[in-house]
Amino acid sequence: MEVQVDTSDVRFFVKALVLNAKRFMDKSVDAYNKLLQLSPEDAQVIRSSVGETLEKKGDFDGALNSYKKILASNPNNVDALFKIGKIYTNMGLLSEAKEVLKKTVVLDRQIAEAFYLLGSAHFATDENTEALEAFTKAVELNPGYADAYYKIGLVCDARAEYDQAIEAYKKALSFKPNMVKVFQSIGLAYESKGMRDEAVKWLKKSIETSEKTA
Repeated sequence: MEVQVDTSDVRFFVKALVLNAKRFMDKSVDAYNKLLQLSPEDAQVIRSSVGETLEKKGDFDGALNSYKKILASNPNNVDALFKIGKIYTNMGLLSEAKEVLKKTVVLDRQIAEAFYLLGSAHFATDENTEALEAFTKAVELNPGYADAYYKIGLVCDARAEYDQAIEAYKKALSFKPNMVKVFQSIGLAYESKGMRDEAVKWLKKSIETSEKTA
């Protein structure tokens, strides 16, 4: 039977060894026993670092394990909650993502990306009102948040509010001029308004931009 190894624990102990290596200056048994005695703050820093490393390597289960161990001792750790919410969103676990991210933004209402991710999760489950509220808060916190403006445009499009959608899309382009998908979305919004010439113009721009950035 294959034994499942918790990669987050392996990396945690390695980092703990490095952090406390100075305790081996003498070879006493007492120093050895103190090897893994960490303060709660040190343990959380290591867990967070381990989680980030595993996340970058694509080991999302390991990263989640590491972040959840932070929450086991500190349930209101905003950083761990945010990182868990981000992983859940990227994995398509939207109910879990919304639950964690809602708690994140209650504890700290200054994290623009947390509102953006929460909005994305709401939008993916057709909760457009909640999505728009979250995206709007994201751009209030970060006025240059092009991706959030794009998502606002998508929400307005879904609500058949095409003028507002176009305005949001153009705002996104003012911060990220080469977002091909935004040019396409503007073209489709004009198409929905029955403005065929404008639609063609923007769709051509999407092709030209795609060729330039290829």
